[in-house]
Amino acid sequence: MVAKKRNQLRTKAALRLGQPKDTQTSDATIPLQLPEDPKAYLHQARESKKDKLLSKSQSFLAKLQEKSSLNGAISKSALRRRKRKIRDQLKPRMEDLLVSLEEDGVKGATADSSDASDDENSSLSQVTPASGSTYAGVTRVTTLKTPTESGSVTLKKNQPSIRNQRGAKQLVQQESVRFQDVLQNKQFQQNPFAALKEVIKMQKN
Repeated sequence: MVAKKRNQLRTKAALRLGQPKDTQTSDATIPLQLPEDPKAYLHQARESKKDKLLSKSQSFLAKLQEKSSLNGAISKSALRRRKRKIRDQLKPRMEDLLVSLEEDGVKGATADSSDASDDENSSLSQVTPASGSTYAGVTRVTTLKTPTESGSVTLKKNQPSIRNQRGAKQLVQQESVRFQDVLQNKQFQQNPFAALKEVIKMQKN
């Protein structure tokens, strides 16, 4: 037997169904639109661990290079020193003040006043001898006491300091003894305010 062609069989089947042959072939050529495959990402190329490490190291080195290029490879301590130096330069200095005083002529005025004060001191220190007398000039030295402000107490040297532990202990002992003496004083018992005033005056002197 001779094998029948497949085309003839398709035409016969199409005639039985009542459809022409052209419509069947046109339907077969229409592409089908299928949804995306959910497992398609599994077939994509993945980044290996070595590639990840290389990318991280390269990004870290790039950041370091940016920082070094911005700061000029200067340490933090050096930057602090530079800023401190700039601040010190901005502060007013005594040399600049002297220069400004010299320009204003204040220095000349102070020199004149100092010369006048020297002349007055020399005139006071030297005494002109009287007529017929043979003694030389006598220098007179006067000591001036600086006035103490009201309520202030002159501090004496070689006293225990309250800043260290030993001095604080000695001061506490002294104050406790002084407090007991004041309480036992008859003058303080009669008029306490007058006694306190006298003690303050004695401490000033």
